Amino acid sequence: MKQKSKICCGVDFGTSNSAIAVVHDGDTVLVPLEGAHTTIPSAIFYPSGGTSPLYGRAAIAAYTVHEPGRLMRSLKSILGSDLIVEKTAVGGRYVSFEEILVGFVRHLKARAESHIGCSIDQVIMGRPVHFVDGNDVVDTRAENKLCDIARSAGFKSVAFQFEPIAAALSFEHTLAREELVFIADIGGGTADFSILRVGPTRWSNADRAGDILANEGIRVGGTNLDMRLSLAAVMPHLGSEAQTVKGLDLPRWPFVDLATWHRIHTIASTKNLHTLGQILSDCAEPEKFARYIEVIRQQSGHLLAGSVEQAKIELSARDAVAINLRETVPGVAAEATRGQFEGAVAHELERLGEIVRATLGAAGQHGSAITTLFLTGGTSAVPAVRQVLEKHLPRAETIEGDLFNSVAFGLALDAQRRFARRKAA
Repeated sequence: MKQKSKICCGVDFGTSNSAIAVVHDGDTVLVPLEGAHTTIPSAIFYPSGGTSPLYGRAAIAAYTVHEPGRLMRSLKSILGSDLIVEKTAVGGRYVSFEEILVGFVRHLKARAESHIGCSIDQVIMGRPVHFVDGNDVVDTRAENKLCDIARSAGFKSVAFQFEPIAAALSFEHTLAREELVFIADIGGGTADFSILRVGPTRWSNADRAGDILANEGIRVGGTNLDMRLSLAAVMPHLGSEAQTVKGLDLPRWPFVDLATWHRIHTIASTKNLHTLGQILSDCAEPEKFARYIEVIRQQSGHLLAGSVEQAKIELSARDAVAINLRETVPGVAAEATRGQFEGAVAHELERLGEIVRATLGAAGQHGSAITTLFLTGGTSAVPAVRQVLEKHLPRAETIEGDLFNSVAFGLALDAQRRFARRKAA
């Protein structure tokens, strides 16, 4: 591959979806990663035969038609956990979770290089404000691990930018006047908030530190909302509210794990399967927990989670929806209402409100001083989430950016400026 000059890019490696934008011939462009799609689900499917893994929509499609193998999703969540150093069985061999993440980032890099016809050496990686809530040591370790992953994927120069700051740079690119903007980047795994002064006269400034008034974040995102909806509307059909023959509650962990994207693949271990068999034999409503066992046996956990996620999305426009369980729990009809959903996620909504207030406090600003609320990340489309934000920012104009591409585009803009400055120096 011909190397014309050092090409830089921005990579938004997301919990649910990922994107990459490159600076090429003076233009910042989003890379089509699957056909015309500029986003790709953060999913990997390892065929049982040990052939090359599939990524994104192709991975989900292989899993959906029940090809033998293993699907893995929401892998970004592993960065802040001890799982990152462990190994797991995929494609007939044991590999580390770090190696799995390297493969995904390398795939993004290869797609970008194929698109522009040049190798890419320099990258700004997006990162949440906090990988882990309340633990700076683990947070630093997670960033260092992501740096190692990017280098192992082939990038020579790696730097980081907070994802909401990147979204702000993308928004600033469109402005004709100065704004005091509250950036809300709420994706699959985290909610990240920033308050910045932005505008066309500030863009060319080399040092923007004084424009950034506050950064706060929390590990609450779309996958948390999916889990709560699943526990409220689906898991009771699988025995979550059943009791043992002695009148005790069943263990909660099987249902929480099945409702949590990045935990689904851990359920089918030999030890867990033995424990699940014991739970079934001790369950006062065995027909319900037998449905749970069948979902695990059929390796349909991700398909079930996908049905819940789709119901959550549909509830943004409707008051009640049917959850499609035809392929995962035949004969069971589950429904979810918006009121039920909002009740199930009340704790998450409260935590989001607390972080909004903390962000305003850190910036020394009252909510009424904010002129613009800029939304990005798929979870910012949830009506109850928007209501929390708008309640605290009563005078702000709400602007919805590109929910899935704003961060990647802003990261590439930041890469262009930062790496050009290094070269000039």
